[in-house]
This record gives sequence, structure tokens and C-alpha cells, in this order.
Amino acid sequence: MRATWVIPVAALVLLLDSSDGSAGQPGKSVDEPSNYVPSIGEIMNKIDLSRSKLWYSVKLRNWALAGYQLDQVKTGFDDVSRHHPDKSNFDFANAQKIANLIEEAIVARSDEQFQQSFALMTTECNDCHRAVGKPFLHVEAPKIPSPYSDKMLEPGAFR
Repeated sequence: MRATWVIPVAALVLLLDSSDGSAGQPGKSVDEPSNYVPSIGEIMNKIDLSRSKLWYSVKLRNWALAGYQLDQVKTGFDDVSRHHPDKSNFDFANAQKIANLIEEAIVARSDEQFQQSFALMTTECNDCHRAVGKPFLHVEAPKIPSPYSDKMLEPGAFR
């Protein structure tokens, strides 16, 4: 009776076993870069999520999280420029300058500086959306209650 399951299990092990972790992909190495390129929409969704978390983290005075989320926003700007240079009708240089102003506000832990620079970023986002023919993608500062009520954004939440 044991012999009836040995052959299917052995076949499954042989099928899934691969020394480089690339089962079913002959000649594909784990170290090879993926050809996947995220769409502009995917990148912008990540920017939007990080931008909102940035705002909420400052409201909760979690300056470390704010710095991290700002880095995510800046990475998103870089990703659009790098992955879609032919489709990006907008120069992110000014957005990067505004991000640097936000960073200064975070380092200074200044709510007032942050609100001013975040307002500039919001205007810059909307200017970009208009420049690329998508004025209906209008953003503003997040509203309370937070859609991130399931996230622990307060400083020290994990201590």
C-alpha cells in the first residue's frame, strides 16, 4: 500500500526540486533581474499611499515614520522618471526640491514648516496631473478619520 504514494511524491519532489530555486524555469537564475516594469499607475498608487502616510505620521508626531514615507515618495518620483522617461511629461526636479523642504521640516520637527511644504507638494502633484492630461486626478491633504486606522502609526507603537 505504501508503494502507491511513493511514485507521485517522488515525481512531485523531482518536479519542484531545483538547485537555484527556479523550478519550472529552465536556465533562469535567481540572480537574474526581472523584466517586470511597474506601470505609471502602480508607481503613482505607491506614491499616493506613502504621501498619505507621511501626512498622518506627522500628525501623530512620528518623525521617523515621516522620514521613511518621504523616502518612499522620492523613490516613486525616481521610478517614474527611470521606468517611463518617454511617458513622463513632467519634470520631477521641482517635486524633488519640495520633498527636500519637507525633509527639512521633518528634521526640524516643525509642524508649520511641514504643512507649508506639504501644501506645495499637493499643488505640485495637481500641476503634474494637469500637465499629463489627467486633471481629474486631483489630490489634497488627507482627511480624518484615517483610512489607515488598522495601522499603528504612533511612535513607539511596537515597543
